[in-house]
Amino acid sequence: MGGIPSRQARWAHAAKHAELWNAGKKDEWVASWRTICPGEVRMFDPVGTEEKHGFDAATSEAFDTFQSILKIKMITVQVNGNEMAWVCENYFGTEPNVQTAYSIETFAWDDDGNLLIKTYYPMPESVDSESDPYVHLLGNRQWARRRRGRIPVSNYYRRYICRTLMRRAALR
Repeated sequence: MGGIPSRQARWAHAAKHAELWNAGKKDEWVASWRTICPGEVRMFDPVGTEEKHGFDAATSEAFDTFQSILKIKMITVQVNGNEMAWVCENYFGTEPNVQTAYSIETFAWDDDGNLLIKTYYPMPESVDSESDPYVHLLGNRQWARRRRGRIPVSNYYRRYICRTLMRRAALR
């Protein structure tokens, strides 16, 4: 593996993260992530929910799932040691139903370059590893549109939806 990315590489990625996302430049956005992800990627998005695995889950799938309904304003970035953190002001939804939520996102690399991402959004205590946190952030109506296939849904979220439906069927 490539080890911990340089401080300069992490600052450079953070500097263009929101701009590339908001402009819908998926290829450039994913390429920027690749500069700081030399190893495996694990992600809790948000913390308290099921762990997601792999570079694609953290980048391409997240972009395909959320870019059309999420705009990001980077508030602050800190890079210390083998970690990085930022605070974002996030705008979820489409006009006229846009919700604002701040997030704290942390990134920690081990010596082999493996990355652990943790995101923190305002969540009720009831949201756990069995819950769908995006219902809380996006509201039932908008997220339901997403689930019906009008907006592309990542493989991770498809699996989540299938597991949820199977659990509900088993309870009947």
